[in-house]
Amino acid sequence: MTSRQKLIATIASVSVVLVLLGSTALVGWQMFMKRSDSGIARAAANALPIPAAKLASRPVLYRDFVKSRDTLKKFLASPAAQEQGMNVPFNAELEKNALEKLLVQKALEELAEQRNVTVTEEELRQYYSEVLSATSSTTPDVGTYLLDTFGWNEEDFRQNVLKPALLEQRLSLILSQEQSGDPEALNRYIDERLKQPDVVRYVRF
Repeated sequence: MTSRQKLIATIASVSVVLVLLGSTALVGWQMFMKRSDSGIARAAANALPIPAAKLASRPVLYRDFVKSRDTLKKFLASPAAQEQGMNVPFNAELEKNALEKLLVQKALEELAEQRNVTVTEEELRQYYSEVLSATSSTTPDVGTYLLDTFGWNEEDFRQNVLKPALLEQRLSLILSQEQSGDPEALNRYIDERLKQPDVVRYVRF
């Protein structure tokens, strides 16, 4: 290879790197500053463990933030939301609430690990059966309702709703007992935990 060919090859390589860096920076800006849900942003989030926030070493992945946001949008557009009088526009405040809810789940998981509190798959299935029994008279086809209202299947519902609910119940009881029966003990703990410096929100609102 001649000196000229080497120079051209080097320039080409540098150009490719600069284009890739520029594209990465653009996608990052769209995600963290504009909270983009474009096809490119979704593809990047699905392919890579990009964090939207973190609590200590527990990341809230951008893909989970997008899913949570999609769920909220779908619910607000559903007949169920209209029946409940929740005819409100989707805005940045609701997006922020979606991210904070995911951080709360991470705080619950962290506390559950510290206190050796677990929820087994068998317990989740039992709890789901109880929920089905309680709602069967008003919502005969729960699977269809979950899909149409939230975009969830039954496993999504177990993991996104029932598991955090069981953890919260058990942790609330433990902290309440430790603090003279105070029913707000867990809520205060979560509020303080989310203010700690190891809780970082990368997404801007």
